[in-house]
Amino acid sequence: MALGVDRCIIRRNSHPFCTYDKIIGTSNTPVNSGRFRSAGQRQPVWSCSAEMFISHYFPTDYEDGRTKFRAAAEKANADLHVYGANVRGPEGNAVTTDVALIGQKDAPYVLLCNSATHGVEGFCGSGIFSGFLDSGETQILPRKIRLVFIHALNCHGYAWLRRVTEENVDLNRNFIDHNQPPPRNTEYSKLHPFILPDVWDARTISKSTEELESYASKTSTFKLQSVLTGGQYDHPDGIFYGGRKPTKSHRRFMEIVENHVVGAEHILFLDWHTGLGPYGTGELIGMTRPGSHHGDRVNNWFSHGLEAPSEGQSPSAPLTGTIGSGLRRFFAETETEITSLTVEFGTYPVRDVLMPLIADNWLHAKGNLESDQGRSIKKQIRKALFPDEADWKELVWVRGRQILRRGIRGLATLE
Repeated sequence: MALGVDRCIIRRNSHPFCTYDKIIGTSNTPVNSGRFRSAGQRQPVWSCSAEMFISHYFPTDYEDGRTKFRAAAEKANADLHVYGANVRGPEGNAVTTDVALIGQKDAPYVLLCNSATHGVEGFCGSGIFSGFLDSGETQILPRKIRLVFIHALNCHGYAWLRRVTEENVDLNRNFIDHNQPPPRNTEYSKLHPFILPDVWDARTISKSTEELESYASKTSTFKLQSVLTGGQYDHPDGIFYGGRKPTKSHRRFMEIVENHVVGAEHILFLDWHTGLGPYGTGELIGMTRPGSHHGDRVNNWFSHGLEAPSEGQSPSAPLTGTIGSGLRRFFAETETEITSLTVEFGTYPVRDVLMPLIADNWLHAKGNLESDQGRSIKKQIRKALFPDEADWKELVWVRGRQILRRGIRGLATLE
């Protein structure tokens, strides 16, 4: 696509969220593109054609995502492994978790990246992983670093446009110590009848919304978010249910770690999510206190981008049974050091994300997937967690690539 600049001198500059070119001289040709208006003006590198190219990385569904991920991994000369899930997608096709490995098997430092912990959120991680593998950047990986990319850990949820696993379990609440009594969330039990009414129509939606808003007004919006999203273990037909035993996806994750990560001296674990925070903004969330050794390391690696739920800095409420906590517990008796972070990309306001999750939970418990209502709910949850818009994809791609680059550079500084 022509930019309207015949000849120009450019200088590459860095920026917290992207790389941009600064035009420091142009010909006298009129600039008729909105991208570049005058010498000295700073603009992102992307043109409209680049936006379209970036959008290509992001899939239309699980099958498209798997195809693109595997093609990009093969282009990057990755070692590919397939982990069967013994479940099928909406079209009757078998769905799997795919793992791409790049780097030396004995590399001491591992960048472990996971997508689709929350199923339908996997569109984002899938696009970022595929784009990064396709870019060629992995060909200059430092010898002491190994990349492990997990595509579609919760492949059932990804394929069926669900946030939960085939057991109706929130995988990111499932990594508690199942040898101990599960955490209690008595406040959720009070709200459960309004989370799962017998029917889902205008009247019950209004009633559910009214009850939830009433609870928030009596406590706080963040308290409501904490009660609903923090994790509960008493209502298998409810939302954010953590389960009473390890799910299939849980066991599959631990198998992948056992096969491809054990033996590393240091693991940087990045778990990719969507749904919380400002539109297109990628925040790093870690269960650590700023000023701690772990917090200082993350801030050094990622330029002070760490948010801590325990400190009230993050859009996320404190959670129980996260996949990161499970990874740390797995390596607790070893000398392996873990840096574990959630990468969270914002979509829409909390209410606009939460209500489709509640609706989808009702749909699979009491509704009809093949009905017009069922198809409408599926469109709502997909949009809530994956805005199918070029500008959102551009934002998350640029930020996602930046996080991967900084993670690799950070690991490279270790001695």
